Amino acid sequence: MKKNLIFAGMLFVTGISQLSAQEKEEKLIPEVTIAAKVKQQLHKTGKNVQLLTSKDLEKFKGQNAAEILNQVSGYQITGNFNNGPEPKSLKIRGGKLANVLILVDGIPLKDVTGNDYNATDLRLFASENIESIEILNGASSVLYGSNATVSVINFKTKKSSQQALEGRIGARIGSFGTFGQNLSAQGKINQWNYQFSGSNEKSDGISAALGENFDKDGFEKQNANATVGYSTQNFNVNVNAGYQHHYYDFDNGAFEDGKYKGNDTQKFSGLNAQYSYDKGNITFNSRISANERIVRNLNNNTYQDQYSYQGQNIFAELYNQTQFSEHINLVAGIQYESQNLGSKSLPWGGTSMQNVLTLGETEIRNFDVFANANLAYQIFHLDLGARLNNHSKYDNHFVYSINPFILTDLDENFLKIGYSYATAFIAPTLYQSYGSLPYVLPNFDLKPETNASHELDFSFGKKDRTFVVNASVFSRKEKDVFVYNIVDFNTYAGKFLNVDSNKVKGVELGVQYHFNEKVNVGGNFSFAEKDNPATRLRSPKQRANAFLEILPIKNNRINISYQYTSKRNDAYYDSSSFSTKNVELEAFHLFNLNINQKITKSLDTYLNVGNVLNTSYTDVIGFTTKPRNITLGVEYKF
Repeated sequence: MKKNLIFAGMLFVTGISQLSAQEKEEKLIPEVTIAAKVKQQLHKTGKNVQLLTSKDLEKFKGQNAAEILNQVSGYQITGNFNNGPEPKSLKIRGGKLANVLILVDGIPLKDVTGNDYNATDLRLFASENIESIEILNGASSVLYGSNATVSVINFKTKKSSQQALEGRIGARIGSFGTFGQNLSAQGKINQWNYQFSGSNEKSDGISAALGENFDKDGFEKQNANATVGYSTQNFNVNVNAGYQHHYYDFDNGAFEDGKYKGNDTQKFSGLNAQYSYDKGNITFNSRISANERIVRNLNNNTYQDQYSYQGQNIFAELYNQTQFSEHINLVAGIQYESQNLGSKSLPWGGTSMQNVLTLGETEIRNFDVFANANLAYQIFHLDLGARLNNHSKYDNHFVYSINPFILTDLDENFLKIGYSYATAFIAPTLYQSYGSLPYVLPNFDLKPETNASHELDFSFGKKDRTFVVNASVFSRKEKDVFVYNIVDFNTYAGKFLNVDSNKVKGVELGVQYHFNEKVNVGGNFSFAEKDNPATRLRSPKQRANAFLEILPIKNNRINISYQYTSKRNDAYYDSSSFSTKNVELEAFHLFNLNINQKITKSLDTYLNVGNVLNTSYTDVIGFTTKPRNITLGVEYKF
């Protein structure tokens, strides 16, 4: 362990953070919207926001959304190193998937069919359509409501063009019989703008479960997104729609081969509009999303539907941002959300699935009022926020945040020191409230899971991010945690209860340094420790990332990245002994390589090599990890 920590520390000293500096001609001060729902220069946010720009994402070409996020400070995505179709579970700052809210262009995109989470499935995303990624760590329920208790991730999609037509066509091939294609087009005609993107990916895969002579578990994935907008000097409105589909094979569990297929579909559409006036703007966001998950099993040489879940989520918010003076800024608004869940299952000995729940008989509604103010006087800033959540099952819940910080401008540099205290919550899911008979009983008396977080943040560097040092220390106390307990030992039926609590503390460190136009280095180190042993499953205490980016010749970019994951506990069900086995997984180190080469002004190629040293390791017990793997791609811009 000591040797691993020393090695990780040495790499941290030489560099961190997956945020590369901009090239000379693009040394602009970056802006983000995630910290306050309005545009802010990155260094002026109350908390240390992490940003991956389009330039940063170039060194991740050939990687999916989960693989990119797994290199962010404090992020551990279990299943990320296993077969592509395997579930990807975010474990951020000692949290779980339910602690994370995912946004697309600033608007929540949820999957309400999950048993204990609402986060949309990372496997559905196409990284080719991502323009940038904003990450806000820490309790953020004041601005974003339920689930924003540990982290909020905002995927910003490709922007429209100022030309009548431009776009890109791409193709790639890779290990395990993988190939993919992508197409995007965007433009502007007078006051109208449009954007379209689509992608397709297929793979033979590898066996999901670890074992000899097991069948390969392949997958295919399709994505399509479209946006049409209209804008004037003070007003803009956009209508968008998307489709995401994932069809995949999976096994019976740890060390067990199987003949199962999953078929997941997500559709969404929405409208957002903004009107600007002299001292502020009014913003309206909306989104309707629908999910369907079907699981099939091989029976008599044909695949038969075993169970399915259907979910619907309606989200709308209206908020106003006003700059009263150079010292006072206020964002205030209202938010409405409704969720519905339906499920079917195949009864024992049956030939077709039957309804367990219908969309019409399950519903959860939220109506929230929120406000967040920023007060500034010289170098002193104070963010104050509050939200009142009205829930159709548990009535009202109140959260608030206090974030004083000092921000000093030093010409091209800045220094920021801040503290925040915030409360946050996770509303019970439809599955937890309504159950799924016969084994999961309903419980309409569930209270929200809550937490209270303290955080100290330090940041120093250049405003254009050519040099930045970040440090965060946090502690979090969770209460009324949702836990599934068996309540009837005759039928082994159970229900979700508010019975648990936990404390988490940790540290995050990061640095990036742009030596010159040819060399850029960075890295991060994170530590998170939880009091309750039962919640430490697959959660490492230490993680480290580092990268070295070199531009040796014109139009060429080489990026070498390193990842360290410390020891962690895991468990699996052993069907031979009908018992759960607890194990400790060894720490591991991985190296990855990405090379980008611009052939002409319009033609780019890239090579991504994962697990360069072909390291043998375990990510999730009983499941196969990917050996050395290669992706070769080409992209043409028009």
